[in-house]
Amino acid sequence: MRVDSIDLFSNDSRVVSFDVGMLDIRNPYVIQSIAGLGADEIVPRFYGQGNISNARYYDMSLEPREIVLTIGLNPNYNVNLRPSDLRGDLYRAIASSRTGLIQLQFKDDSAVVGAISGFVTKFEAPLFAKETQVQITMKCDDPIFKALYTTNEVVASLDTSALVLTDPVSTSPHGFKFELTFTGSVTNFIIQEKCFPLDPNWFFKINYEFINFDYLNFSSVDGDKYLWVERSGDITYLMDSLEVGSLWPIMFPGDNEFEVYADDNFVWNALYYNQTHWGI
Repeated sequence: MRVDSIDLFSNDSRVVSFDVGMLDIRNPYVIQSIAGLGADEIVPRFYGQGNISNARYYDMSLEPREIVLTIGLNPNYNVNLRPSDLRGDLYRAIASSRTGLIQLQFKDDSAVVGAISGFVTKFEAPLFAKETQVQITMKCDDPIFKALYTTNEVVASLDTSALVLTDPVSTSPHGFKFELTFTGSVTNFIIQEKCFPLDPNWFFKINYEFINFDYLNFSSVDGDKYLWVERSGDITYLMDSLEVGSLWPIMFPGDNEFEVYADDNFVWNALYYNQTHWGI
């Protein structure tokens, strides 16, 4: 991931913009170092087993991330901008909303390529150090860097039986979301590993009597999984309709191929995801 600037946001407002690489001496804030942007502690967590191969499946995840920013203060006494003023702006960013979250947005040529949110757990501002600087420590419970905007698949080009999704940008696995409308009656809906003619190692099967104009909503995004169907304005949650042994489909970097079974009695309305990264 290439980054040439970093913005610090609080309460949806940009507080500071840091230059990376070529520094602008007019910038009142100079990023001197950032620690904690890599994938330092990857933890494998078992979540299922293949039906045919008996392979054990692991979710490779990160522990909560701690990011430490060392920021040099570059006051401009000509306009009466003192170090105390610069520190004050950063102090005010610690909790300027009820959530208490701040966000770092990493940019490449003004486009945000990844963002991460967390709480400020430490703010160190030595007053008598040789250099005028502060050090801010963020704790990020969600350690993955994510795109701010979703990538939307062109649903008109998606097959109803062979689903192919390609993510050439992400460096870490992630879930996805879709919405579809049934065009006829089916007794179940299945997404599984592409494996014809063999039996799948994994599957995701909903056992439910779907009818024409039922509207299915699905998400396998970590921390935001949901599954429900809307019929004539009424919503039914379907978690208890999943067949035992079902595994949530996820996307990996690169090409992803799935098989979908619903007698072709549906049309895609939308399918989308956010690109994700292990680190910067």
